[in-house]
Amino acid sequence: MKLSRRSFGYFSLLLILAALVAACVSSGPQKALNGLAEALKKNDSAAFVAGIDIKSFANNDIKNLTREEAPLGLLDSLGRSLGIGGMDELLGSIVDMEARVHSHFTRGVSTGELMAQCRQAETPNCPWVPESLNNAKVTEIGTDAAVAQVTTPARMTSWLALRKADGKWRVVGQAVMESTARQYATEKSAPAAPAAPGKAKPQPAPGEPKPQPAPEKSAPGQDTMAGDNQGVTKI
Repeated sequence: MKLSRRSFGYFSLLLILAALVAACVSSGPQKALNGLAEALKKNDSAAFVAGIDIKSFANNDIKNLTREEAPLGLLDSLGRSLGIGGMDELLGSIVDMEARVHSHFTRGVSTGELMAQCRQAETPNCPWVPESLNNAKVTEIGTDAAVAQVTTPARMTSWLALRKADGKWRVVGQAVMESTARQYATEKSAPAAPAAPGKAKPQPAPGEPKPQPAPEKSAPGQDTMAGDNQGVTKI
């Protein structure tokens, strides 16, 4: 009888430990990936997009283009050397990449074509397969950044970058190499587009006298009366 109670106690302890391990696995960045997987299964594009930091993802997508395409990489280096900005800034002014990414995910998830394409894709840039996301190998980098190694049924492996902001984990980018994903995960959020500067007033050159404001016009007869009264003491 004592042996049965002891065995029951060990069994209960194992159940508690298993529950704790499951809770740890299903929380944090892995929970975010599980949410994306569930959204893909249900064709729920709104839930899927909510798990992606679209602004950061789009910004990092442009960086991927400069890394993978030699001509764009050359233009990126040239733009930075000339002081007119890299391809992320040049393309950002021509193409609304953020809207493009949002539209791509919305249509691909709602129709199911994104999941179908990624199952058979033979390039490591399409990790959006539910079971692949559920089985991703997650490595946390500090308390608010992580990377996930995702392998699809086609044996294509890529990396997702995740970042925690406002208490919620979101995917901020994808990459072929782990080092690139780590860079995306640890970068700060993509800055908002700067407001258009107002027209600045021209400043006088050094040494030049500052222009004086024009004297205010007075009503007819007011100046004469003021001039006549100057220096006069009323009795």
